[in-house]
Amino acid sequence: MDKLSAMRTFVQIVETGSFTRAAEQLGIPKARASQRLRDLEDSLRVRLLERTTRALRLTDEGRAYHERCVRLLAEIDEAEQALRGRHAQPSGQLRVEAVAAIARHVLAPALVDFHRRHPLLSVHLGSSDRIVHLLEDGVDCAIRGGELPDAGHVARRICSVQLGLYASQELLTRYGEPRDPAALAALPRLGWLAARGGGVVPWKLLRDEGDAIEVPGVPALAFDDGDAAVAAAVGGAGVVVAAPFAVRSRVLCGELLPVLPEWTAGRRPVNVVYASNHQLSARVRVFVNWAIQLMQADATMALHPRELVALRAGL
Repeated sequence: MDKLSAMRTFVQIVETGSFTRAAEQLGIPKARASQRLRDLEDSLRVRLLERTTRALRLTDEGRAYHERCVRLLAEIDEAEQALRGRHAQPSGQLRVEAVAAIARHVLAPALVDFHRRHPLLSVHLGSSDRIVHLLEDGVDCAIRGGELPDAGHVARRICSVQLGLYASQELLTRYGEPRDPAALAALPRLGWLAARGGGVVPWKLLRDEGDAIEVPGVPALAFDDGDAAVAAAVGGAGVVVAAPFAVRSRVLCGELLPVLPEWTAGRRPVNVVYASNHQLSARVRVFVNWAIQLMQADATMALHPRELVALRAGL
């Protein structure tokens, strides 16, 4: 059995959802495509696909093997392209995970630009705040916020984001606008669930002069998704801690107002992370460089809450 041909056939069957269409695209008889898959399953001693009269479904083993096959075949194709002198046009599949708010508000609107530059690359963008293990989860690179303790990865710092406090006009009318951080204890607050451990992240506020204060109490509502927390704040559920790019449009249209704009919940570093145990491929390198350039050029990434006040006042 030609293992490489069998792997390509397996990937094609999965991506087309049909033995017939896979065989047509590979230019082989359907019977040969079926035989290659049977030989591959026999050699691995696992069932990769469940076949029914209506559909094909990956088994758990098949799903994991498919992800690895896609990555391996892309690396082989890239190596062959480089030898043929076509390394200026990286191709294949690229799987990226990003902080949900950055994926939705910064990366996704600009991906059309990346695709125009690199039309042979297929990008699968996951928007999640969960921690992923790059190699084990088949992820090529990830954009993450906060400090990264895992020394097994390369982390390139992109920028730092100023986290501010925001609330709806309705909430501030109902409770009164706080004049100092201590007054926040009397307002409903929306908390963040910690990525590790599931606890609620405490509110520690900072000011340019170096003042720091921790707001006592535990928020009644807590979230692990930035857009969900912002939506709850718009609905009047409480004061939310948010990044400027996630609330800019809400502030400019009046749905949210900065609260205590001279204070912030600190700076949150943003990093792009990729595995360090092998040479960075061309397809990952072009995406990493594009993403860094995009985010460093995006003025909303580094806005201070008081700058949002000035922007709204200038409308």
